[in-house]
Amino acid sequence: MKISLEWLSDYVDVPAEVDVTELAHQLTLKTVEVEEVTAVEGDTILEIDNKSLTNRPDLWGHYGIARELAAIYGRPLRPLAAATYPTPTDGLVGSPDPEVCTRFAAATFTTETDQTPDWIRERLIRIGEGLVHPLVDLSNYVMFTTGQPTHVYDADKVTLPLTAATATEPGELTLLNTESVKIDTGFPVIRDAHDVVAAAGVMGGDGSALSQGSRRFVLEAATFRPQPVRRASQRLGMRTDASARYEKGLDTQRVDQALGLFLQLLPQVAPGVEVAGIQDISVEPTSQATVDIDRAFMIDRIGEDLGDDTVHTTLRALGFGTDQDGDRFHITVPTWRSTGDVSMRHDIVEEVARIYGYDRLAIAEMSVVLKPVRSLHRRGLDREIREQLALRAGLQEVITYPWATDHLLAATGYDKSKTVLFDGATAPDRDSLRPSLLPNLLEALASNLRYQTSVEIFEVGTVFSATRWEPYQGEYEAMPEQRQRLGVVLAGADGVELFRRLKGIIETVRRHCHIVDLTFDTETDATWADPSAQLEIHAGDQAAGTLALLTPRLRRHAGIGNTQVAYAEIDLGVLEAHPSRENQYKAVPELPATGFDLSVLAADDVTWEQVVRVTTAVDDLVREVRYGGEYRGADWIPEGHRSLTLQVVLQPIDTTLTAERIRSIRTKVLEALEGELGARTRTD
Repeated sequence: MKISLEWLSDYVDVPAEVDVTELAHQLTLKTVEVEEVTAVEGDTILEIDNKSLTNRPDLWGHYGIARELAAIYGRPLRPLAAATYPTPTDGLVGSPDPEVCTRFAAATFTTETDQTPDWIRERLIRIGEGLVHPLVDLSNYVMFTTGQPTHVYDADKVTLPLTAATATEPGELTLLNTESVKIDTGFPVIRDAHDVVAAAGVMGGDGSALSQGSRRFVLEAATFRPQPVRRASQRLGMRTDASARYEKGLDTQRVDQALGLFLQLLPQVAPGVEVAGIQDISVEPTSQATVDIDRAFMIDRIGEDLGDDTVHTTLRALGFGTDQDGDRFHITVPTWRSTGDVSMRHDIVEEVARIYGYDRLAIAEMSVVLKPVRSLHRRGLDREIREQLALRAGLQEVITYPWATDHLLAATGYDKSKTVLFDGATAPDRDSLRPSLLPNLLEALASNLRYQTSVEIFEVGTVFSATRWEPYQGEYEAMPEQRQRLGVVLAGADGVELFRRLKGIIETVRRHCHIVDLTFDTETDATWADPSAQLEIHAGDQAAGTLALLTPRLRRHAGIGNTQVAYAEIDLGVLEAHPSRENQYKAVPELPATGFDLSVLAADDVTWEQVVRVTTAVDDLVREVRYGGEYRGADWIPEGHRSLTLQVVLQPIDTTLTAERIRSIRTKVLEALEGELGARTRTD
């Protein structure tokens, strides 16, 4: 947008000592961005970036910029010239559609025109506007002064009354630029008594355009809602000076400024003009917003106390009304800033601070405390676990509904009366939100076993507790507690292998996801767990889940038959990953590792975890204990025992291990296993 300094001088006197460069600098700092300053025939033109005044509909005219300069330099703002309204007349305006228009005024006059006055011509040309017709030029001059578009029709080419409405049926309209456009149903238009004569807020129609022979005229000044104008402009693929202003949200009171200035200047354009009458329909006048703000809030946001006088003086210069009661200011926002621009306390702070000058505010010293942070590339633990299970373990992820069937709830040991019930269930037996992932995973497993003999799937999902309720986000209505859990199912022919594989998968997830302190215990109270193969999973001192084979009874109820199933369910909420910044570097051993194999007879109630714990504690050189296998059924193996093979890996630190040292450690391992677990080597 281009602004003429000579034009501005009609309304405000800038101090003589302020040169153009300084004026442009102050406008850029405090109001709008001045991109370029150009000298044109004794005038200076400021090129303003339109993006910098997108939210300021009051600045789309010279008078709005003049108001800003008056506030910046503490100078009075002269009022706009305004003529007395002619006699009110009926029949000029119909009933405007409130969805399109909030005010519609029309005035009729008769005159002969010669040419646009030189001073208006020169000002329009300097800001890059072409000359069309004396009355069109006057209409443009009023728009570039007040920011309010107006439009002049040839009264002999329209049939009054005029009104703003939406098109009731598709049609075509030839615009002033001679382009023919399609008008869809619902498109905002200006209609006369018979037909569409203009695209509301965008451009007039060619059928009512002025010509040199025109003598009778209708002046339209209206306030259109921004949304219909924006949609119409996009639909037509054109953005005009009028639509650019209407899209910002003009106040209805701006119509008074435009009408008053147009009628005041009209005799200069058309001497001897006779204004017959005017009709003004106000549908929804723009109301003034009010904002209350405390002194402490303003000081806190600005960073210093500018004084009450500065607040009052600045805001009143911008057209705001101000009252004060103790430490509270009551601000009345002018209508030209009440259409979405100023509505809250922060807006008032901005008005005061920008006119005072951000560059004048004291610079506050800032202290920066750097703290170690976790890697920004680290993803959530649930995502890490998903990737490990899918990529490293080769499992298939599934997603099931958050409700469970009654028969699978009962089969897995859950009482329906103690679940969260919900309305609108997909079936009468599916109105329970799942307390566990197991029922739904069993249903998915049974479906897949119809097509293949082994299935390996997992799910990360939410379970719901009916016994624990907590306020939503800590302050709203009580909701059932929701926990995120991991469920893993392995199904196949060999239950022992499935159980061991699943335990190994969990160990792999613990290691590669850097989970803190995940251990196994033999005690579990899960009703679905087979007593012969079950482990409780702990995270620190908290129970985190269960790993077990499913009982034959549960497999029958789930329709799985003789297929063996290993299942683990873990509460992800109790797991914790090591912070990445706490990782410590350890050098790779320079000496090669060695070791020995060992087979012992151990009772069936001796767990592998116990064997590992006892063996590892024998000597600092024992780095790892690997499972070699187990054997039952031979005559030399007592009842209730099995032959257990373990591989002990020794990692030397300073020197290569001798055979004597390895034998010594082997002897200590045997003694420890026998002494603590009753495991011994074969003696016969």
